[in-house]
Amino acid sequence: MKKIKIKLFIVIFALAAVAFFGAKVYAATVWSTPCGFGNYRGESYLSSPCSSSFNCCLEAAPAKPAKKIKKLVAPKPVRIVQTSKPMIVEKKHVSTYNISARINNIHFAFNKYAFTNRDIVILNKDASFLKHNPNITVQIQGNCDRRGSEGYNLALGWRRANAAKVYLEKLGINPKRLKTISYGKEKPICTAHTSSCYAINRRDHFAVISK
Repeated sequence: MKKIKIKLFIVIFALAAVAFFGAKVYAATVWSTPCGFGNYRGESYLSSPCSSSFNCCLEAAPAKPAKKIKKLVAPKPVRIVQTSKPMIVEKKHVSTYNISARINNIHFAFNKYAFTNRDIVILNKDASFLKHNPNITVQIQGNCDRRGSEGYNLALGWRRANAAKVYLEKLGINPKRLKTISYGKEKPICTAHTSSCYAINRRDHFAVISK
């Protein structure tokens, strides 16, 4: 009876030893693959999510070496050496506008001294010219056509000349640079007795008297 117990004890001990060492060996051969977990049995490892046609690797894929981080080096500051002060060249305004040209006369309707739209354009150009040429003084000469008395035309010429002066003053021109005179019907440009000739003579002319 004792022998049976001893044999049974030995068998149980042997089984326990085999189970213990077998589990230890099995645990040592369990690995992780790209296809899942498993144990090595000396054959191709097939398990989910592998398909039967895929032979999984027996060892875990080696980790990729970490990339070396390049050390960022700050660029050296560029030293700017100023050799000399920049030269500033002032551009002098040179105008080719001729305020005394006949084409720049302003004209009036019969017995009127009100400006037309064309007259306004010319007067604006005159003001710009005078602003850029502050040493110039002009004489505004009022003229009429030959119809009417001499005294009436002299008065009308004054009103025409002064109307232009007032307009230029409002645009910022110093009144001391604007002289006025009336010639009435004494200085006609055109001497024909036609309506177009009369229209040419009803004018303000700008004459430069000092620079």
